[in-house]
Amino acid sequence: MYVNLKALHLLVLLNDGMHHSASSLAKHLKCSLTSIYFLVYQLKNYSVDVVDIDGNIIRMNKPIVWLNTELIIKYTSVSSKKFDLRLFDIVDSTNNYLLNQLKRKALIKGTVSVVATEFQTSGRGREGRIWQCGFGNGLMFSMCWRFDKGVSHLSGLSLVTGIAILRVLKSYSIQNINIKWPNDILCNNHKLAGILIEIRGEICGPSYAVIGIGINFNLSESIKPSIDQKAIDLSEVTSNLIDRNQVFGELLLELHNILKDFNYYGFVYFKKEWISYHSYEGCEVDLIFPNGLSITGIVDGIADNGAICLLTPEGKKSFNVGNISVRSRAY
Repeated sequence: MYVNLKALHLLVLLNDGMHHSASSLAKHLKCSLTSIYFLVYQLKNYSVDVVDIDGNIIRMNKPIVWLNTELIIKYTSVSSKKFDLRLFDIVDSTNNYLLNQLKRKALIKGTVSVVATEFQTSGRGREGRIWQCGFGNGLMFSMCWRFDKGVSHLSGLSLVTGIAILRVLKSYSIQNINIKWPNDILCNNHKLAGILIEIRGEICGPSYAVIGIGINFNLSESIKPSIDQKAIDLSEVTSNLIDRNQVFGELLLELHNILKDFNYYGFVYFKKEWISYHSYEGCEVDLIFPNGLSITGIVDGIADNGAICLLTPEGKKSFNVGNISVRSRAY
């Protein structure tokens, strides 16, 4: 994949938030003024909020807290040997990267493979959606976890992943944060984070789960119009720029612990906690199926396999088939 290194060098220079003349930037990067304007255009393609004032003065609106391997591992509070952590400036998709590594059997045995990036050119979400996030605007990473059990035993995996995210974010005293079944993290009824899990393996085991997580930290103004749903970020929620490295490290530790418990106990161990976080528990909702049909009912917990349960005129029913969408009737 082509990455414009000069554009990234320019981004580093602009990250101080100061005003820079185009001529001084050209001198620093040893290129022409025309090249500077091309690089600015390239940064805008990465959804970086770069302001070009009168064609000469250039600055960046929002600073980026860069991901740093040493800091991330420090915040995990565990041995660095537990994780094979790789950071990239740009990849197509962190899930794709690990799926390709898994296919080529290129993952390091005895470690948990994790890949994170500042920007995805083809980030993916649930139901074939595109995950939209500007350069350095969020935490975008994937983890590959090996299970001894087969694929059939991994029901509820996306739900326990949501619990891990909520536990970490709640430690920052974030209010009005909860989970929308099966795998969206909401704050004030706006999407804050999402999960995409892709499983490979055998019925009897072993099996591998590539767990993709995206959390909005500090969305650029240029990316917001391209997001096809109500979205929010941590800077808006907390009025503060939280260090992605700290959240990342703490989340890796939480995932490491919760996945070990899930592997041993299964989802039923987490069921009560998950229900306490569910945004639509006790609410009237519409479940919309891939074929366009829908069913209305009141959410009444979840089954032991992570299926959502509804009280309907025909009685209590559970649903866990394909890409079901949940729509609250209260909004």
